[in-house]
Order: sequence, then structure tokens, then C-alpha cells
Amino acid sequence: MTRLPRRHVQRQALNHGRARTLLCQKGPQACPPLAKAKRRATASSFDDEDEKDSSSSSDSDSESNHDSGYNSDSVIESKAEYYQRMQSGFRKDGPTMANLEASAEKGMLAEEKKWKEFCETTEETNPERRDPVATLAAAGSTPLPRDPSQPDNPEIMDTSTFKTYLTWRRDDSSRIKRQGTIATYWHSLSILYQRTVKDYLHGSILLDIKNWLPTLGLDDSDREKPSLFVVDLCTLQNGLWVRDQEVFPHERLRVQESPLNIFSACTATRPAALVGEKPLLYEDLEFQVFPPPIRGQPPIIILVLNLTNIKKSGGKKKP
Repeated sequence: MTRLPRRHVQRQALNHGRARTLLCQKGPQACPPLAKAKRRATASSFDDEDEKDSSSSSDSDSESNHDSGYNSDSVIESKAEYYQRMQSGFRKDGPTMANLEASAEKGMLAEEKKWKEFCETTEETNPERRDPVATLAAAGSTPLPRDPSQPDNPEIMDTSTFKTYLTWRRDDSSRIKRQGTIATYWHSLSILYQRTVKDYLHGSILLDIKNWLPTLGLDDSDREKPSLFVVDLCTLQNGLWVRDQEVFPHERLRVQESPLNIFSACTATRPAALVGEKPLLYEDLEFQVFPPPIRGQPPIIILVLNLTNIKKSGGKKKP
């Protein structure tokens, strides 16, 4: 028996397998139609997937464009609607009222009681003042009759009720001597009007009352603030450090009271400017060092007090 070389056997097997797997290469007629059908199906499946991907991507793009506002029409409409809702909310809220401090709130409530008392006092000749709220609203919203010869003139409001009320406030208390006191009452009443009517007083009313206040004949001069005499300051300091036998909750308070007495004497300020709801803090003290005017002498040290809770005079804070 002749034995073929191993390489020859491997070559025969390789050729035999190639002939079985590549029968369609013998000629066009030998290719089965199934292969063509498979190729067509494969190609069509790829085309369908591409179309689906493109259609889905286009749909998603259109949706994303619509949501993200790429469409110019949708951007204009959405912004217009947004700001329209905002404007409607502002119109509904009305004027923005100022945040009052505790002292202003207290003054407004006190003026509200006085306004009710004024309405009760004058109700006999003015029956419409039985309702203080309606009277207050009408006092700030009643215009004066227009001059037919000058129809283009701006509208001017009637201030007679407010002037009568402020005159009654002056006559009601003999302690009122200063014009600034009546100005404070008027400021509190204007705040009460804002909170009650949800609107601000007309500019003509504010200007008219401001020009009218000096006619009440009250003192409007700038008075010198009396300061603490040196003898009085020495008496306070001696009583604090020598004669006082009370025990402070903390002796640091005694140390702090001593400079407060000195500050009160030097600045002639009210006690509320140094202690109370808004006390003087360490951050309100500022030391400034200047070179000596004469060489060889010690530098000049100045203490600056930043007082913020000081009393207003005529609506303005004066140091």
C-alpha cells in the first residue's frame, strides 16, 4: 500500500472543502436563488433600520427643538406669556410697601388711634366720618374742582381733611411745641394711609402739607443740644467707681458704663443712641492715630464714634 505524504492529504481535504462551500462560483446558473433572496433581505433590513433610525432621530430632533425653544415662534410666545403672567402678578400685588422698623410701626398704630378719635370728635358735623377707614381713603383721593379756563393743568388733590386733623393734633396737646413733632405725626399718618388703602399719597398732597406745616406757628429753630457738664460727669463716675456698692451681674458692665458716661457727655446724645435696642457696639468705635505736631512728642490719638441710632429732626438725621 502506497502511503501518500501528509501534505498531499491536507491539500486534498482543503480543496474538497472549498469546492463544497463555493459551489456558486462555478457559474451564474449554479448560484441558488436562495442566496440572492438572502442578500436582498439583508440589504432591505439594513435600509429599513436606517429609515427607522433617521425617522426616529428626526422626530426626536423636532421634539427637542420644540421643547428647547429652537423654533422662533415658540420662543416669542413663551416669553410673552411668561412676562404677561409676571405683569399680571405685579398688578395684583399693587404697590410695594416699605418694611417698617419697630419705632415706625409703633408710631403708625398710635396715629391710627388718634385718627379714630378725630373722626369721633368731628362726626357731629361730618356724618361720613363714622367710618374712619373710609374717611382716610377719601381724604387722600378727593381731587379739587378743575379750573375750566385751564383744563390742561395737572390734577390737585384736596388736603383740607389732613390739614384739619394736624391742626386738631396741635390743639389737642399743649406739649406740642416743635414743628418736627407735627411732621412726625404726619409721616405716621401717611404710612397708615399706605397700609390701609394700599396706595401712596398723591404728590400734590405731600407737597402741599410740607409747605403748609410752617403756618402752624410751631418752633422750627435748631436748638443746641445741652451736653453733660464736667461736674456732673465727675459725680457719675465717682458714684460708679467709689460709692456704688451694688454688685453687677458681671463687673465688665461697670467697665463699659464708664466710657458710656463719657460718650454721653462728649456727644450730647440720647441714652437710646448708646444703649437699648440698638446699642453702641465695639465695631462703632474707631481709633485714629496722627503724627505729633512737634517732633519728639507722643502721637495724637482720636476716637471716632459712629452713631447710627440718633434722633431725626425734621425728617433728617443730624449728628
